[in-house]
Amino acid sequence: MADDFAQSAAPHFRQSDAPVFFTLHRLIALAILLIFPLINYGGRVIVMLLFGVLSAVGAEALWNAIARQPQQLDDLTAVEIGMVCTLLMPARAEYWLVLFTAAAAVAVGKMPFGGTYRTPFVPSLVGYCLAAVCFPHETFTYSRINENVVDKLYAFSSNDLLPEAYSQIGLLRQGEDPYTHLNEYFLGEVTGPLGTTSIVLLLMAGLWLYMSGNLAWQCVISFSLATAVVSFGLPYHTTGSVVYIFYDLLGGSTFFCCVFMAACPHYCPKLATARYCWGGACGALAVLIQHFGSIEAGGAFAVLLLTPFAGAFDRMVWHFRSRGISYKTVKKGLHEGLHDRMRARQDEDWEEGDEADEPDETE
Repeated sequence: MADDFAQSAAPHFRQSDAPVFFTLHRLIALAILLIFPLINYGGRVIVMLLFGVLSAVGAEALWNAIARQPQQLDDLTAVEIGMVCTLLMPARAEYWLVLFTAAAAVAVGKMPFGGTYRTPFVPSLVGYCLAAVCFPHETFTYSRINENVVDKLYAFSSNDLLPEAYSQIGLLRQGEDPYTHLNEYFLGEVTGPLGTTSIVLLLMAGLWLYMSGNLAWQCVISFSLATAVVSFGLPYHTTGSVVYIFYDLLGGSTFFCCVFMAACPHYCPKLATARYCWGGACGALAVLIQHFGSIEAGGAFAVLLLTPFAGAFDRMVWHFRSRGISYKTVKKGLHEGLHDRMRARQDEDWEEGDEADEPDETE
């Protein structure tokens, strides 16, 4: 009888929640982020996307062929990795950089650990962080919006006509003030990676993931709050601390990594309380890396470093719960303590009132 059952590797899906549908929802969310890049930079974005997807799919197929493993490309995770790596690239990135990033994500961050959702790291972040370390100038040199249609068509094969620019975080790290208005974040008119410059599209993508059940919203809330608190305490010398909060959270790829990586149910903790703690740790570490690190991609490196410890956050919360220490028990204890204090105070008032009503025997 025991031979009739086989132990399967985590994660475990319900019959109605096949991995391909999970990935398909994420692909739709990523496609939403392509709207403004296609308008602002033209057809070059399509070519970069094709290079990224083909590189990721080809790297996985080659790995399976060399290892003599069955091809499992129908789960679409390689397509997702290629799209994410492309959206994290600047519009003026050379095509070889997109090829390198997507291939490294699969060959280093995914397949050596067993494949889909078995790796302790987010594969696309592995490729992006390798590109950031190996080629920082190419990875963090962005482009201003180019309105010339002729330049957009020419940019299919060359990026010479796309003017160089730096992100808000990059300018602040150099001691300059980016002078960016909040409406530019909403319209995607700021410099940065392809898929991270519009807060409107990021919110739409996050809403789609939430409606499809593929977003750990607790991580998004705690990540954003922790980023705001640490940013307020560590303002840049060129701007006010309130403005700096928006720069740290919306500049570069920070909020993109928050929505698509830190809030991914497969990589974040499973318990709600643990998600709050883990998301807050990622947000705080992201700001610290952006301030004191040598690379501006604080959100990517923070999520990459803390993803292997997601299970530890679950075990920490479970450890406290097993000993009767949890949010509910603390809330109940505070409520009971406050109720007892109010009841004691009320009893004292009644005793004082009774003493005042008693007649004076000396009279």
